Amino acid sequence: MAGHENMLVYQRLRNRQIEALELASSWPSQREYQQNTPSVSVTNEVINQWDDVFDDTAFCFPKPIYTKSEEIALREYSRALTDVSRRTRNPLPELSAAIALSAWEDLRKAAQMALNVMMVRGRFSEDALIEDAD
Repeated sequence: MAGHENMLVYQRLRNRQIEALELASSWPSQREYQQNTPSVSVTNEVINQWDDVFDDTAFCFPKPIYTKSEEIALREYSRALTDVSRRTRNPLPELSAAIALSAWEDLRKAAQMALNVMMVRGRFSEDALIEDAD
């Protein structure tokens, strides 16, 4: 049973990764988030959400939760995020200024590419194991 519980955790984590990619890949989503929560730095939130759901040095990709192409896409996005973090000033600018940066556009494009790969299979159940997860 512990194996099943672990697989459910990975299914939920996969869903959070997709959500983080959705935010990072969409200017309208980022603007809406900023409008709805003006006290939050959305630029920091984009970075922090990914840090919450992915550690490139420790993360494993159990099958069938992740395919090899999904693993590659998530690792590539993580590298892109690290690169963008190095290329932008600290603290990150507010959203309106960040959107004008080529680095932030690069991050958006990398997130969209990873999201496209992840959405081939999409989100998984939060409560029931996918059929191949035995």
